[in-house]
Amino acid sequence: LKMVRWPYTARLAVIAVALCMTLPAWVTPLAAQEHELATEPKRYTFTQAHLGTIVRLVFYSADRAEAKQLAARCFERVVELDRVFSDYRDDSELMKLCKVAHKRATLVSHDMFTVLACAQQISEQSGGAFDVTLGSSSKAWRERKRGDVDAAMPVREKVDSRDIVLNKADQTVSFNKPLSLDLGGIAKGYIADELAETLEGAGFADFAVSVGGEIVCAGSPPSLKGWSINLEGPGQKVVASMELSRTALSSSGDSYQFTEIEGKRSAHVLDPNTGKGKQDQLNITVIAPTAMQADAWATALRVMGVDEGYALAVKTNLIEAFFTPAAGASLKTQGFPSVSFQDANK
Repeated sequence: LKMVRWPYTARLAVIAVALCMTLPAWVTPLAAQEHELATEPKRYTFTQAHLGTIVRLVFYSADRAEAKQLAARCFERVVELDRVFSDYRDDSELMKLCKVAHKRATLVSHDMFTVLACAQQISEQSGGAFDVTLGSSSKAWRERKRGDVDAAMPVREKVDSRDIVLNKADQTVSFNKPLSLDLGGIAKGYIADELAETLEGAGFADFAVSVGGEIVCAGSPPSLKGWSINLEGPGQKVVASMELSRTALSSSGDSYQFTEIEGKRSAHVLDPNTGKGKQDQLNITVIAPTAMQADAWATALRVMGVDEGYALAVKTNLIEAFFTPAAGASLKTQGFPSVSFQDANK
């Protein structure tokens, strides 16, 4: 697989990129902070709403026109990939694939094949805790969240990612049986990687990209050594911060995406065994070689819970993870960067 790798290094910083999907007050929504042409690079922040979340770009340039053109290219790429991965639009590549792949092998784009291959690999490595075949359950959960109390959560069918057949030689995909796929737990990470690759390909070494809870940062702001990341626990509360550079990470939790079903709290993260939302409150942050991998692994560990998820993270030696349950102390794997806890969370 073609992957952009972002080995992590703990570094000092004062600019915050928060995993709670917010950035500091200097962000100007849906616009750019414009600067005149200067000999010294100026900071530019661009934000737009896409994919049901906020996509942010932060980078440094001495040329305002160049900065705006580059941001436009990045957002065009986001729109392009939304047409590939969205399960909200009937004309997306994903939705078209789900209509025919159980009938015949179907040629797909490089983007689609890359994401499905990674999804299948992490599904196997996580023992099925990450599973993109939850499309029907995901749609029913959304209907309940929108207020349709009559929308019943479907009985979980006996399907999983092994029912997706990938042929690398001709880049085709087929299904063993009809499937409804939801790539929401991996596609945003892939998009973050693609934006980082676009910025790096344009010659930029110091930038931060966030697509919801998926973040890629590289280099540092001028005169600084890196970027500061805030970690949230359940209840939208910042519990710790860490200092990083050249890193891909993802957060998963239910502080923002949850509803009530049959009188019980139901998170948007669904358990593949039942097709129902997780009821315990837990936030996970994962660092991995790519944001795509971090995105999928964060979902898998969220499904598994603290004990099982921690044990697997240590065993795989592929990722580093930070667990923050609603009750009890936070827990991190040995290789996870040092964090500074808020006083109440030490």
